[in-house]
Amino acid sequence: MKQFRRTRAFTLAETVVGAGLTTLALFGALTTLLYGMSSWYRGQGKISAESSSQVAIRQASRELREAMSVTVDGNGQGLTYRKPAVDGNGTYTMPIAWDGVTRRIELSGSTLQLNTNGDLRPIAQNIITTDPQSTNGTSSYTVFSPGTGSITRSITMMVVIQNNSYQAENITSRSRETIYLRNIPQLTQ
Repeated sequence: MKQFRRTRAFTLAETVVGAGLTTLALFGALTTLLYGMSSWYRGQGKISAESSSQVAIRQASRELREAMSVTVDGNGQGLTYRKPAVDGNGTYTMPIAWDGVTRRIELSGSTLQLNTNGDLRPIAQNIITTDPQSTNGTSSYTVFSPGTGSITRSITMMVVIQNNSYQAENITSRSRETIYLRNIPQLTQ
């Protein structure tokens, strides 16, 4: 006679428990993945905001360091400056004189822009006018603050940029720097 071998199979209870444990493991892995992705997006938003604010200050600094006179607006949201004339080689002409080009850096809405004889070039966007590090985070600030003295030798510039990140979360970056001007005492036109 033939002997029948009994093969052991999973019972319904074992199958349900196994499926439940697999579901919990997959849910845990998915939750970890989503949390990691949201952290990554927040980090990318912060990096983008920080980079934008630093680039804005660097560009303004590059423009202002060569200025021969700087006048900051009363509200601190813009300034007008003059650069000395240069020859074809990029050397200052002697005697030092204004090059005749009207230049401004100003906050227009949420865009910081360079205005050279009416030609507008954005320096930074998404600028907010409230300082998140102030009391209650709602105080306004000035973008440009002149140094002391009758001739402006330094400008303190502050930029606060706010970008949207993962799930419309607002990410802000605040950069502040004092720009020392290599300017020449103001000359007449």
